[in-house]
Amino acid sequence: MLEYSSQRTRIVYLLLFSVMGSFVAGAILFMAGISQPSFQDTIWYYRLSIILQDIFMMFLPAYTICRWITKNPMQMLGVRKTEKMPQGFFYGLLVFLVSYPAIAVVAQWNEQIVLPDSLKAIEDWMRQMEDSAKHVTDIFLAGKNYFDLFLNLLIIAAAAAFVEEIFFRGALQQFIEKWLRNGHLAVWIGAFIFSAIHLQFYGFFPRLIMGAVLGYLYLYSRNLWIPMLYHFVNNAAVVIITYFGGETNLLEQLENKPLTWASSVVMITSGLLTYFIFLRYKKLIRNNDSN
Repeated sequence: MLEYSSQRTRIVYLLLFSVMGSFVAGAILFMAGISQPSFQDTIWYYRLSIILQDIFMMFLPAYTICRWITKNPMQMLGVRKTEKMPQGFFYGLLVFLVSYPAIAVVAQWNEQIVLPDSLKAIEDWMRQMEDSAKHVTDIFLAGKNYFDLFLNLLIIAAAAAFVEEIFFRGALQQFIEKWLRNGHLAVWIGAFIFSAIHLQFYGFFPRLIMGAVLGYLYLYSRNLWIPMLYHFVNNAAVVIITYFGGETNLLEQLENKPLTWASSVVMITSGLLTYFIFLRYKKLIRNNDSN
């Protein structure tokens, strides 16, 4: 159906199907809440919410569009096994370790942004959105046993990494790149949409940078498993730190620490190291392709 369509048409269909999927997911969740009122605002209610969003907003739109284009949609999306995957996984993990300090500093800065008094109404609205998201996160990560930890790793880390990379990098970024014929622009546009769709301003900039890192991992490797691994490790780290250090509010303490000159040094050093690792990885990929 979309085999000979333009890239712009594919992007429109992808986003349209995602919006339609959000309504389907919302309708199913609404009916579940109506049929069982006590089910609302429970951990299983939010688990079902995330699972439905993953399926109807992320996976099915991307898979359906690519299935209309080719008989091998997963191959088109970049979910493929190659001989160089171990090298890709190594560099993916290395990029995560090196880039994380810079993203953490940006997260601190983003969390502490204060808007002018003339924009107080907007700031209050953004804070309200942030508090609502935090309420859901607190409920989701409140489990105290290993079964809860396993489910959180499965839903928040594994499933989220898989479906979000399918949608944002495998489909959206690929379509934008082919449309604009510019991989770098596609990476940053995809990262912007990736961050904006979460509707959390006080996490927008670190998520934007993370989206760009994921985008470049896909741009250079053309293998979606590489950014999926990075995404999984990032989300799993948050789940595990929250589970074992929840009572000490370790993540909140890190976010609320004052920014100093040392923070700038950490951010710049981390950013430069990440840049040079990407240069090395890009060169390695080119050498492998030429052999």
